[in-house]
Amino acid sequence: MKAKKALSRFLRWETMLIVLLVVLWLVFDAKDASLQAARIAKGRRATDIFNFTNMLNGMGPYLLYSFMALGMSLILGMGDIDISVGAIAALSASVMGTVYGPFKKAMSPGLALALALLCCVMTGAACGFLNGFLVTRFRELFPMIITLGTQLFYRGFCYLLLGGDTLQYKDDAAWAGLKKLYSGSVSIGGLSVPTMLIWFLLLALMFFVFLHLTTGGRRLFAIGTNRVTARYSGIRVDSFELCMFVICGVTAALSSMFYVGSVSATVRADAMTGYEMYAIAVAVLGGFSTGGGKGNIVGVVLSVIIFGVMKKGLGTVFGLPDSTVNLAVGLVLIASSVLPNLLEDLSNWRRVRRQHAEAKLS
Repeated sequence: MKAKKALSRFLRWETMLIVLLVVLWLVFDAKDASLQAARIAKGRRATDIFNFTNMLNGMGPYLLYSFMALGMSLILGMGDIDISVGAIAALSASVMGTVYGPFKKAMSPGLALALALLCCVMTGAACGFLNGFLVTRFRELFPMIITLGTQLFYRGFCYLLLGGDTLQYKDDAAWAGLKKLYSGSVSIGGLSVPTMLIWFLLLALMFFVFLHLTTGGRRLFAIGTNRVTARYSGIRVDSFELCMFVICGVTAALSSMFYVGSVSATVRADAMTGYEMYAIAVAVLGGFSTGGGKGNIVGVVLSVIIFGVMKKGLGTVFGLPDSTVNLAVGLVLIASSVLPNLLEDLSNWRRVRRQHAEAKLS
């Protein structure tokens, strides 16, 4: 019994993600060490490319879609999907930049920026509300089809709002403070930790408490397991589902804030295209699926780190182009989707075999 419990604990998805992370780290570190040895043998200066400090400082670009991934986890946990979050982020950033100018003329830059950020969040919430309303009111349509339509609608709204031009965020004192808040770093124990990573971990902690330590999380997984049973057990499925889509829209708006504050001071209507795919990939690798009813926020955090390590290692250590890096990430995602089903089939086969053996003995 102890051996079975130990094996079951080891086969938990989060444990396997940790093993994958350790293996990837050892492979990239060994490759980096061999490259340094080759440089020294040729009389060149060795540079340590792949190390903890460089990896920590280089996590910023891979954290932008991690906020979306947290919101996507809620949607996948209910058995739904939302492929419009990238367009929601672009529209939220466009609204934020558009309203900031008129607000700044009427009030102080600091207050104007605060109201622009509020408009950004409200835009994300409104888009999420529309997605949730359509999904809950038209059950005959798949959520993917509905959010595909809203994705095109939000992108089209961006083009109407910006007129095909590039929105340039003004580099005044207010925006400089926002950039420092989002793209700066904090010294912790001698390490320079990106503030974006701290924001992500704090938000992930909030999602962990909600999903795994409150009745709201139990309701979410109950809906994902069996929506009809959840409805008959007294859960207001439609209202709850609508709220989760609103939260998902808000996390997309948060991603747009960090995009503007840390990556680009300009926004186009096609900004953050494809971010929704990365958000879904991170959530799926973390243990969530469109089947609903399962998943763990710890797995999502680990998958964000794994994506960052993979892209950093394959791109800088092995020198592979982005297309090959995306291919490797896709293979890992396919494996992560297939492996749980294989393990479940293996577990069912072992259970049936044990039952047959017990029937013969009786």
